[in-house]
Amino acid sequence: MKASTRIGIFGCLMALVLLVNPYVAHAQNVRGCAWPIEFSPEGFANFMIPETFARDFIIPFDTQYDTMTIKGAYPNVRYFSFVVYQDETPTAIAGHLYDAQISPDPGSVNPFVKPSGSDGKYTVVISRTESTSGNTIGVPQDHFVWVFLRMYVPSADPSLSGQSLIGGVPLPTILLTKNGVTQGLSQCSPVNDLQDVITYLQDMFKGIDALQGSEGTPSSDRLWFAPLIPPMRVMPNPDNKYVAILPGDYQPGRIIVIHGKAPGTPDTYDGSPIWKPARGFRTVDMRYWSLCNNDLALPISVVDCTTDLTTRLEGGYYTVVISDDLLRPDWLRPNINWLPWGDAQYPKWVMFRNMLPAPDFPFSVQKAIEPPNNCTFNVQLPNIPQSDDTIIAGQCAQQVMGDYYPVAVWCDKSTFVHGGWQACIKKL
Repeated sequence: MKASTRIGIFGCLMALVLLVNPYVAHAQNVRGCAWPIEFSPEGFANFMIPETFARDFIIPFDTQYDTMTIKGAYPNVRYFSFVVYQDETPTAIAGHLYDAQISPDPGSVNPFVKPSGSDGKYTVVISRTESTSGNTIGVPQDHFVWVFLRMYVPSADPSLSGQSLIGGVPLPTILLTKNGVTQGLSQCSPVNDLQDVITYLQDMFKGIDALQGSEGTPSSDRLWFAPLIPPMRVMPNPDNKYVAILPGDYQPGRIIVIHGKAPGTPDTYDGSPIWKPARGFRTVDMRYWSLCNNDLALPISVVDCTTDLTTRLEGGYYTVVISDDLLRPDWLRPNINWLPWGDAQYPKWVMFRNMLPAPDFPFSVQKAIEPPNNCTFNVQLPNIPQSDDTIIAGQCAQQVMGDYYPVAVWCDKSTFVHGGWQACIKKL
């Protein structure tokens, strides 16, 4: 689906959202089945900055229930987690568990902790009557919450089961308990019913029907990736931290060039464990990384991403070019990675993600954000930041991340064609 068509559809949805009373929409307006909403990079589900190698499955947990019990099998994926977002403005994270933190059922093994020859089983409980402990996430009695199941980089599925996008296992079953009585929910089919999506968007963007302002024109060709505190309305993954640039309007005849050193990651697609580094790396520096171009307009959809498992490297370094070509241009050499600019009428938000860095890896986005560095800038919707707002935090982050910092610059296309990334960046 073209970006303009997709955004047009969501513009209509947002208009519908504003016609609904924002205080009565919760779970009663969502079908009573399991995992009714899915974020993905394709078509109708492409909103809230999805990853091209990830799926988010979402279910509401209304205040009328005491507990939600989630029973599943550990999926064959790079990463999965459960995150509970509390319904407030701004929305807050009530609690979360990622794969290695989820204890297996008795007699099972967690394959994210040690090797396992069979699919282990787990049980996670979202509770209004118990506090957070072990596999239980406690939530307030009087707050509606959204429960997210995230899965990144599903492994190859040689069984041809049709479940390759969800890690080769069924989605977890859901049991709801109220006053001692438990009921199971059937799996929603299909997902993303129009009313369900309206209810969700209503909760996330109540009071906001459009983003305001403009990125403006950057004061120089240098673009600074700055660590950001993303607005909670876009449901950020707490296991990811981000640096981002705001490149301003597209500059005809020019491209964005991004160059940096790639951290070591695992290669789980063909069955390797998360602690084994991919070929060419000696260590697993972090679980996952990606560089994504997004439309900075509601509902904030992804244009395209390059990720650790798809990015071509040269001597351990990546070079990414963003251009307004419809298809990968033939003037790019094979070792250069390409992302499309996308629809020119929307401002862009280019984000570099770092997930779960190793404790002894000192060059991550997480280290730049943590004290004593505190290299951050805030994004407060509905206001669009200015391009130059990232400069100070970006300079701070580069000092922390060193060669692993993604250096970005606007460059004439002819300069790049004749001299490569070096000709573009040497001007800095």
